[in-house]
Formats: sequence, C-alpha cells, structure tokens
Amino acid sequence: MIWPEPRRAAWVRGGVIAALTAALIAIHFATPATPAAMHWHALHRHLLYLPIILAAFWFGWPGGGVLALVVSLLYFPHLVPGDAAAAHAHHPPAGPSLSSMWLLDSINYLWIGILTGWLAQRLENANRDLRRQSAQLRTAMEDLRVRTREVFAAEEQLRRADRLTALGQLTAGLAHEIRNPLGSIRGAAEIMADPDLSQAQREEFSRVMMEETERLDKVLASFLAYARDQRQGEDEACQVAAAVERTLTLLDSRLHRAGVQVELDLEPECPSLAMPEALLQQVLLNILLNSIQAMPDGGRIVIQSRRDGARCTLTVTDSGTGIPPEVRPRVFDPFFTTKPSGTGLGLAIVHKIVTGQRGTVDLDPAVERGARVILSLPAVDA
Repeated sequence: MIWPEPRRAAWVRGGVIAALTAALIAIHFATPATPAAMHWHALHRHLLYLPIILAAFWFGWPGGGVLALVVSLLYFPHLVPGDAAAAHAHHPPAGPSLSSMWLLDSINYLWIGILTGWLAQRLENANRDLRRQSAQLRTAMEDLRVRTREVFAAEEQLRRADRLTALGQLTAGLAHEIRNPLGSIRGAAEIMADPDLSQAQREEFSRVMMEETERLDKVLASFLAYARDQRQGEDEACQVAAAVERTLTLLDSRLHRAGVQVELDLEPECPSLAMPEALLQQVLLNILLNSIQAMPDGGRIVIQSRRDGARCTLTVTDSGTGIPPEVRPRVFDPFFTTKPSGTGLGLAIVHKIVTGQRGTVDLDPAVERGARVILSLPAVDA
C-alpha cells in the first residue's frame, strides 16, 4: 500500500477493483467477435479505464500501472505472438490499423494509470501537509489563547498593583497633609495649657489653631472633590464663554488684589461642550488659582478658545514663574506641590475632571516664560 490506511479498507478497495475488472473482462470475452459487435468491444475498452483510475487513486501510481499491465495482457492476447491466431478468431481482421489501435490503448492504459496515480499521490501529500499544518495551526492557536489569557491576567494584576500603588500614594499624601495641621493644633493646644500664658499669646495661638483647622478642612474638601466621580452630567452642555465669564466673576476681587490682568480671546464659533458648566468652572478655577499664585508681583493671563473639528481647544497662559521641566511630569499627580501652603490637589482635580469628560489636559513645553495649560474637550455633536 502506498498510503497508510486500515488493512481492512485496503482489502475492500482491492476487492472492488478486482471484481470490476473481472466483470468487464468477462463481458468482453462473452461478446461475439463479429463486425456488428465491435462497437461493444470498443465500449469495453473504454470502461476498463474506470478500475485503472480507481486503482491509481487508491493505491498510487504503482497500483494504476500494475492494473494497466494486467488489463492489457487480459484484453489484448493478440499482442502475444503465440495467441495471434486466437485473437484473430475472436476478432475478425478489421484492417491493418487494428493492432496499432490496440497497442495505443495499452499505452494509454499504462500512462493514464501512472499519471493519475502520481497526481493522486501529489494530492494526498498536499492534503497530508495541509492536515499537518492545520494541526500545527490549531496547536499554535491554543497556545496563543493560553498566552493571551496569561497576558490578560498579568495585565489585570498590573492594573490592580497600579491601583494599590496609587491608593498607597494617595493615602500617604493625605496622611501627610492631615498630620501637619494636626501637629500645629496639638502644639498650640499644649502651649495654651500653660497657666502663665498671657492673653495676647493665648489669642495668637488660638488664631493659629483656627488657621490650621481651616487648612485641614480645605485639604479634606479638596480630597473629596478629587475622589468624586467626575463622569456625571455627560448629557449636559455648556458654553465656553459663559463658563469663563462666571469663573472670572468669582475671582474678580482676588485678581484685583494680585494685580493680575486677564485677556480673553474666545472664538465665537467654538461649539458647546458636552459637560456640565459647574465642572468646567471648577477646572478653570483651579487653573486660574495656580496662575495667580505663580505671579506674586502681578502679571497677565490670556484665555483662548478655538474650534478643532468636533472638539474645542481651551488654553490658559500666564506670565508667572513657570514650571521647571523636571517638575512637569508630576504636576497632575495627587498631593504633589512645590508651594509651602498648597495641597497638591488642584491640577489633579483638573486632570480627573477633564479625562472623565473624554478630554485631555497637558502643559505646553514650548512656552519660554510662564506656563500654558491646554485643554481639549469634546463638543456636544462629537
């Protein structure tokens, strides 16, 4: 056998080929060798191609070639010199080309059997290669699924670790910010417990306790604002110009005391933003407070808005002390601050609100003096 297959199936196929060949040969010899019956013999010769092709398909080119030789020897005994008389007795002479025609049929049997078997073997080899490649592909796909699950599991572990790390940093920052005013309050309380303390000193330390209590309240309020879900109100809309005007109204006295001038360059075609106005005011308020604190001797703030496709770009530029390059990557981290009295939550709240509204916030590194905060927020029709 050419191809691996169960022995029983090979015997069954061999039996089918032998029975079909024997039946066709028997019909051939049972047909009278008269001129009127020669077309039947021609039909028999053509039908004998069927078992040869089956042998070639099932047993390869050796099976097809061997059966072609057997059929030629059984069907054309006139080619054997000793059987020429018997052949002429069975087939009356049909002209000088009869032997040549039979010889051509024998050659056709042989090359068709060998060629069909060779092609069948090529096809079987190709199918075997495809099956092997398919099995390898299934194995690779299963390995890929396993690796993908492992990657997803590792990614989830990393996200969990990142969340725990962020929570740890947030907790450490909050503890630090609470510890400082609590220490001041405790120190003032211990001093006030001295019975020899004068009334003026008692009033001074009482004022310190009040200031530290207000500072502690400010830290907790900022922390709650940062922890609040900022994805609320996504179905609301606001106008940039109206939010800017109301925010400047809230800061009017503070801007006047700090000697800060504000210039507006708001594009009229700037679309409505897909966020509540209160959140946009909170974003602007935190950015502007940072700008005011960066200009202790006064300065200038420029607020610009531009339409950018389905988004609106809002920039706030100040002429303050600027942000050092080594500090910029951390300005949006919770509790990170370079100010002695700062909480480090202002820009962190800005970042959380903006990203919660499908926007982006960044610092422009190309500004030579001062700082520029760039906001990109989605419009209502985005």
